[in-house]
Amino acid sequence: MRKLLATSGVVSLMSFGHVLGGLPPVFGLPEANAQDVQVSSIFDEDTSPSPEEQLLLESDELTYDNDRGLVIATGNVQIAYGRSTLVADKVEYNQQSGRVIAVGNVEILEPNGNRIFAREIDITDDFRDGFVSALNIQTPDKTRIAAESAERRDGQITAFNNGVYTACQKCEKNPEKPPFWQIRAKKVVVNNETKQVEYEDAQFEFFGRPVAALKRFSHADPAVKRKSGFLFPGVGDDENLGFHYRQGYFFNLAPDYDLTVWGTYYSEQGFLGEAEWRQRLENGEYSIRYAGIDQDSPEVFGNPNIFVDSSVDDRHAVMTNGLFDINNRWQFGWSALFQSDENFARTYELEGFTTNDIVNEVYLKGIGEKNYFDLRGQDFLVQSSLLDSLRGTSFPGNQTATEQQATILPVLDYNAVSDGTDPGLGQLSFDLNITNVNRDATQVSNFVDNGMVDANERFSGLDGDTLRTSALLEWKGSDISDQGLISTLELGVQGDAISQDTRNLNSSSNPLLSNDSIYRAMPSAMLEIRYPLIAQSYMATQLFEPIAQIITRPDEEYIGEFANEDAQSLVFNASNLFESDKFSGYDRVEGGTRANVGFRYSASFASGSNINIVAGQSFHIAGMNSFAATNDLVNVGEESGLETDRSDYVAAAQFDNGNGFSAGVGVRLDESDLGLERVDVSSRITQPDYTLTGTYIFADAQPNYRFNRDRHEIMGSGSFSLNENWRVSGSVTYDLVTETNVKESVGLAYYNDCFSFSLSYSNNNNSFTGESTGQSINFSLGLRTIGNFQQSVDIGDES
Repeated sequence: MRKLLATSGVVSLMSFGHVLGGLPPVFGLPEANAQDVQVSSIFDEDTSPSPEEQLLLESDELTYDNDRGLVIATGNVQIAYGRSTLVADKVEYNQQSGRVIAVGNVEILEPNGNRIFAREIDITDDFRDGFVSALNIQTPDKTRIAAESAERRDGQITAFNNGVYTACQKCEKNPEKPPFWQIRAKKVVVNNETKQVEYEDAQFEFFGRPVAALKRFSHADPAVKRKSGFLFPGVGDDENLGFHYRQGYFFNLAPDYDLTVWGTYYSEQGFLGEAEWRQRLENGEYSIRYAGIDQDSPEVFGNPNIFVDSSVDDRHAVMTNGLFDINNRWQFGWSALFQSDENFARTYELEGFTTNDIVNEVYLKGIGEKNYFDLRGQDFLVQSSLLDSLRGTSFPGNQTATEQQATILPVLDYNAVSDGTDPGLGQLSFDLNITNVNRDATQVSNFVDNGMVDANERFSGLDGDTLRTSALLEWKGSDISDQGLISTLELGVQGDAISQDTRNLNSSSNPLLSNDSIYRAMPSAMLEIRYPLIAQSYMATQLFEPIAQIITRPDEEYIGEFANEDAQSLVFNASNLFESDKFSGYDRVEGGTRANVGFRYSASFASGSNINIVAGQSFHIAGMNSFAATNDLVNVGEESGLETDRSDYVAAAQFDNGNGFSAGVGVRLDESDLGLERVDVSSRITQPDYTLTGTYIFADAQPNYRFNRDRHEIMGSGSFSLNENWRVSGSVTYDLVTETNVKESVGLAYYNDCFSFSLSYSNNNNSFTGESTGQSINFSLGLRTIGNFQQSVDIGDES
């Protein structure tokens, strides 16, 4: 027998690995990323370091026993091989049996960050079979498994005897305290081939106390992000659908594509089947989803002559989404819902398509340093429980809401801006918009069925086709005088070409007299004068800036002679006071001569707080006032505050104390008597333990827009941390006119490093009657690495 003694010495032997017949992988585990850590990684298949890698061994004593074929290292043994390290009191290798035994305070540090603790490891050098006693594994993703012993069989299956698994961290103050949750089982079996963790006689424990027991239970290896298997089930209840149970199965077909199928049984309506195909390509991803049901009892939804859901039996839908990065500047994508009726996706809460209004679109967009391109095709859907013919007010000729929705193919927006760094040249900008709109029926609000066009009717869209091409070219240059006066000159011209083919001319459903093509040009010139006055002190920096603009243009032409599709929204306030054209789109362009006068004030204080104020008024000076035009098809200028020669007064103020509190107020005051036309007040407090928001909105009655009464609403929301884990939240929207809670919700949530729980209640009410239009309870429960369970239960009908 030969014996080699060393004191804190390091032995580096190329031949040592050969002497051991090739070290077992326990000394050279395959490298993995932290996110790929598996509780079974100590028993993974052999992908050992190359034979050329050196093994470094350090121990108090190294012994070669040639008679028994043993290599023995004792006393503070440390072995480094590749990027793995083993520490033990004693390591013994039997060359005849091919077994490696590490005994006493065994610790292994793997390349992936796992730390494995054991009293003893006895394993074959090919790593197919072995035994570990008093095992404890800690992974970088903070999952832990402990067992009295573990056995390795057939190179694939590892069985942990009397094992405990948890994803919770140890309590720092009391390490012996049971974790928040853990799974204790008589046997935990890890199958490396199926990547499944199976439990026999499993017991779920919370705070060390059992709460549920299962004879058998299994889940995917926590490190496996994509694995075929059953998904968490869902349950719920609905008055019309009945009790339901939903179960899904995920097929991991390949790293770049998969298939998920769901089956949901509704006690009232039968079986709903769903399937979703997802694929990720080199530059993007897409999905295609199908859902279908043959309803057993559609009559429970109500009168089939009134409600969509009760008028059909066979219901189905196809949903698809996609997004691709062509390069770092260009994107291509789409989102679409195709369904058999107008309310299927909403009734059965098909994910991503549960809202009332759905936009089907396909788009191509690109962004450069100084230009922008966006090309889209869009189709608009309205989901409602009522049949088309019964929605809202009566429509001319019994036209349905679906027929009134537009199809836009295409809409193109392009913008380019010159560099503008040379002050002598100014800045040049170019905008191009091409929009083609088609409708099967005229969209009318305030419809009066008298066979003639009524002055209060608003034609949001006309049946037929309208194609408009608009181009806007603008130049802007500024000059600063020696006294600090800033003068800006802006010259521009917008040209439009409109071609239309609408039906039912000069009728109650179409006020147009002809479909003649229209060509118009609107040149404009604006001079803006600003005189910023700055005051600085050790306490604050203040800026007061009077602003005056004058814009001159010819009168707007062809108002009401073609559809107004994109300039229907007009809210005059401080944010657009100094806009040269206050219309929101190309279909309307402001004409005449107008002046905008006001000021900006800002102050920044040394404490970190700041104030910003904008206020002013607009004046129509000459020509025709575009906002007073009475023949616009949607009455867009009426009651806007701009329809008179002197506009309403507008002002806005913002305050931020720099320490979590901010508030803002915006007002519009009548130009004749300073009466309130509109008020918006908002505030927000953000602190580490709580967040509070509040909003108040007042809007004067606008009968021409079907708002026949004043609107007063107050909205509030809050979120409070009760401690580091518990949080409560709530929100309410209150109508001050009808004294009704329009919306209200309250929620409770708990979060820690391994567990999440939330419970919330929401209720929507009719602001006129006060009756509930929909109530729901939402519940979620999550165990880290095991799975999440979410459920929403409707406890009230929507009207």
